[in-house]
Amino acid sequence: MTLSFARYAGLVCGLFLAVLFAALSWFLLDGLEQQRRSEARNIAQGFALRMMERFGESLGAVYLLGGTLDRKSGTVRQFDETAIELLRDFPLVRALQLAPGGVITYVSPLSGNEVIVGHDLLVDKTRNREVHLAISRRQMAVAGPFELRQGGLAIIARYPLFIPAADGRPQFWGLAIGVVDYPALLRAAGDSDFERIGLAYQLCWVSLGEQACKTPEGVDENVAANAERLRIGSSYADWRLAVHREAGWLTAWEVALAMFLVVLGALLGGWLAGRLIAERWCLPEEDEGLATTVN
Repeated sequence: MTLSFARYAGLVCGLFLAVLFAALSWFLLDGLEQQRRSEARNIAQGFALRMMERFGESLGAVYLLGGTLDRKSGTVRQFDETAIELLRDFPLVRALQLAPGGVITYVSPLSGNEVIVGHDLLVDKTRNREVHLAISRRQMAVAGPFELRQGGLAIIARYPLFIPAADGRPQFWGLAIGVVDYPALLRAAGDSDFERIGLAYQLCWVSLGEQACKTPEGVDENVAANAERLRIGSSYADWRLAVHREAGWLTAWEVALAMFLVVLGALLGGWLAGRLIAERWCLPEEDEGLATTVN
């Protein structure tokens, strides 16, 4: 064997090691990414569960507010007293309202919410879709999060109220409405857990009967493009949670380090293999030529 053969063998060995190390690096990086995705899913699932629990508890204020309506006479009794007590017992609810005929008439607290008094929800084309669905289905309808007319982000829960008509059939009276503080709801659900491990998240809302997912902050392309997704839904709400690692599931330096180790391992492995073959089995080319002449 000649030294040129040793160099060729070293090159082949280097290429083989490059493929081997590349496969090993891919396996390790993929495992690291899947581990991080799994951790993100667990955090997201815990957040979603707490969010639905806190939000479901807040809906109790809306149902109880409906009790201020006397179903026989169609009159409202002790709205202010009841609303103040409910706002104390349900801290995530920032306001309670009654809307006879769809027109917001009773509001608590009134301070800061004056702008919505007299607002007709049935004719507001930007907000009446969920209202009409709530009435037709006779069930709670939820909209948001979105920016309120009076300022701030909130989720709106609207519960249709009916009273007996003259013929005994149910007749639409109006709506009991709860305004749930969106940022407070996120804090109560533990959104700080995402930041703790370097995650970014986005929560959007799918309106009843629609496909588009709406969010007041706009769509974060980085989150939407490569995120772990989770549906948070019930019979009255449909939210979608997208979670992404801010630095990427794999950082640039982790990928670069893996590529460097692949190249380094291939070069060292090829060099060592060529040197070993040259020392054990190969004669120098000039010595091999001399041996041939003597023979």
